[in-house]
Amino acid sequence: MGHGAKAQRLYEDAVAYLCRNAGALRELIGPARWDAPFAVVRDGDPSAQSWRDAVRALHDAAETAGIPGGLGLRSTMGVGDWPSAPVPRSTGWVCPTGRCARVDLHEESGPGTGLCTLADGPMRRVD
Repeated sequence: MGHGAKAQRLYEDAVAYLCRNAGALRELIGPARWDAPFAVVRDGDPSAQSWRDAVRALHDAAETAGIPGGLGLRSTMGVGDWPSAPVPRSTGWVCPTGRCARVDLHEESGPGTGLCTLADGPMRRVD
C-alpha cells in the first residue's frame, strides 16, 4: 500500500476497527500472532514502516482466523506496491440455498460443518 494520505487513512481506519474489537480479535487470532504486532501498533509511530507492517500482520492474521476482509485494509496497485498473494483456501461450505452469507473455509478438506441454521439443511461443499 502506498504512503500517501489515503493509504494512511486506510491504516488508521483499520486500527480504529482493531481498537473497537480488540478483545474479540485477540481471542480469534490467538496470542502467538497477536501480542508482538499489537504492541508495535499500540506503542509505535504511525508514520513508521514497522507500524504499517504490524497493522498488515494483524490484518492478515484476522483474515486467516476467518474474518472476511480482516481489519478492512484494501490493497491498491502501484509501482513497487503489489499485494501479496492470499493464503489459498479453496475448500469450504456455504449455505445450501444462498439465503445467508455464511461461508466456512478450511485449510484442508474434511467433513462438513453441520447444518445451516436458516435453511435447516446441510451446508453445501464448494471447491
